[in-house]
Amino acid sequence: MTIDSLRAVYDRTWMVGWDFSRLEGRLTATEPPWDFEAGCLAALRSASRSVDLGTGGGERLGTLLAETAGHGGVVTATEGWEPNLPVARSNLAPWGIQVLPYDADTRETMPFEDGSVDLVMSRHEAIDAGEVARVLAPGGRLLTQQVDGFDAPEIHEWFGEEFLYPHVTLGWYITELEEAGLRIDVADAWDGVMEFTDVEALVMYLAMVPWDAPNFSVDKHADQLTVLGEHMPLRVTQRRFRLYATKA
Repeated sequence: MTIDSLRAVYDRTWMVGWDFSRLEGRLTATEPPWDFEAGCLAALRSASRSVDLGTGGGERLGTLLAETAGHGGVVTATEGWEPNLPVARSNLAPWGIQVLPYDADTRETMPFEDGSVDLVMSRHEAIDAGEVARVLAPGGRLLTQQVDGFDAPEIHEWFGEEFLYPHVTLGWYITELEEAGLRIDVADAWDGVMEFTDVEALVMYLAMVPWDAPNFSVDKHADQLTVLGEHMPLRVTQRRFRLYATKA
């Protein structure tokens, strides 16, 4: 694989919604011992008003809704990356789901009234603990699975990247949620492995999730990519944690 071909691959690859199908067979990843989707599905079935934060292209929420068979009450989604909004709205249209713009990283106000939500779900999306506590009704629940701020250390080492969110840890979120008035019901952390079959697959991945290495470019890191191309497969440590919490 030449640098010219890697550059071409990088330039023609981007994320649509939250779809990694182009890496099928070239990217494998172990899964946490818990089943976050099953937890969300059970909670969704019993909630009258639910919110899915950072829905991406709506793919995951659509799968959950198909499983609830209409027994999930009123569901709303949010998405903070503007290009994903039309994708999510199209994918979730069969269920009549409203998709609202919202990005917790900007510290903006969540577009919901105080105490108006029974369930907040967030898979790999930043949360503002104070805003979650504000919109949850008494007895309302938060279910979140997060990417640890020290995820993929190998990528950071290979390409000289700093960790952008070192505060995003299980301990930090526990403190934030408890200070906001939520009771922690479940708290788990896990390390696993993500494996790329070759360096081209890694370059495609970095094009799809540029926030993992925002300063990466094929030309700038040509020498490192050549070295990595001689050591296949390429293994990266993935770090996840989950928190389930209830508003008193």
